[in-house]
Amino acid sequence: MIGRALSNSRSVARPFALRGAYRGFSSAMEVLKTKPMHPTFGSIVVGTESGKPLTPELIREPEIGKQLRRIWEQSGVLIIRDMESMTGEDLEAISGHFGIVSRKVDSGRDKFALPGAPGVLRIGNVRDENGDLVCKPSTAKGGATALSASGSFQYRPEDRQPVWHTDGTFQKVPPVGSAFFCRQAPPVGGATCFSDAVAFWESLSEEEREKLEALECVCSLAHHDAKLSKGVSGYPTQTEEQRLANPPQRTPVALAHPVTGRKAFYGMNSSTCAVVPKGQELPKEELDRLEIEGVEDESVKILRDLLPRATSEKFAIAWQWRVGDLVVWDNRSTMHAATGYDQERHIREMWRTSIYPDSVSSHL
Repeated sequence: MIGRALSNSRSVARPFALRGAYRGFSSAMEVLKTKPMHPTFGSIVVGTESGKPLTPELIREPEIGKQLRRIWEQSGVLIIRDMESMTGEDLEAISGHFGIVSRKVDSGRDKFALPGAPGVLRIGNVRDENGDLVCKPSTAKGGATALSASGSFQYRPEDRQPVWHTDGTFQKVPPVGSAFFCRQAPPVGGATCFSDAVAFWESLSEEEREKLEALECVCSLAHHDAKLSKGVSGYPTQTEEQRLANPPQRTPVALAHPVTGRKAFYGMNSSTCAVVPKGQELPKEELDRLEIEGVEDESVKILRDLLPRATSEKFAIAWQWRVGDLVVWDNRSTMHAATGYDQERHIREMWRTSIYPDSVSSHL
């Protein structure tokens, strides 16, 4: 289900905006047809011009992959439905259309990798016969992280929900995107929200952009895990050895997309523990405190104060999952957020891959 932003948001078309059938490439006479997800970003692949059904086998084809990549780079979010027969191997192969696929999951999450597909992370609340989680727990539960009765997905400063973010900013080379496949879906809740970080950036005043471009984020995996473990039972945290092996990274607040050249609001992640002028160091004692205690420096408020605007209906949408949905998003031009569902009554299982720049070695 597409959130109400579809009908209410003002359209601000991007260059090369995708509407209707996309005619960039053909593969074995197959040309993909799309429709817009939201007025400013996102594309849903609805079929082929020949009428040939979309299947994991078809979308694994290299020439189809070229079409998918072009659509993804220009629109930020790519959606394909009815992929129920998807395997972990399929997901890894399809993810390879968009860059280099990590062959391992993040530090501390090895036990949640899909058997036979080590680069696929299982996320949700599925348990094995012993009652142990086989999926990384979702950071979004019911209640506070559920969409409001009105369906609003806008960031709420009073409780910092939903948790809008860009993936992997704590990594030396952050992923350019993620592929998310729905294996099991609750009948109610569990939507993922997406925001157009490019259109939002371009809506800022010149003065706002100038100030933000002088800043960078300090992003730490240890801080991320320590913060989230406070509210999510069973959430993995870093050992001291893992913390030292994964030092904090710096990422810009304004990121230029290497293909489109357009800048986006970037760097907001649960790993973001401080926002500082570019090149400014943090004292080791302070950084250790932020990582170990999972507390944010007050400077992160600079980004949080912008989130209500960035996640308004003008720039954002809620996507309600159904089994077989495949969504690939571009971290360089979008943000996203999970929303809650009743984990006591319903099962949710999602498979995720992380996609890196083509220049990154394949040992990931």
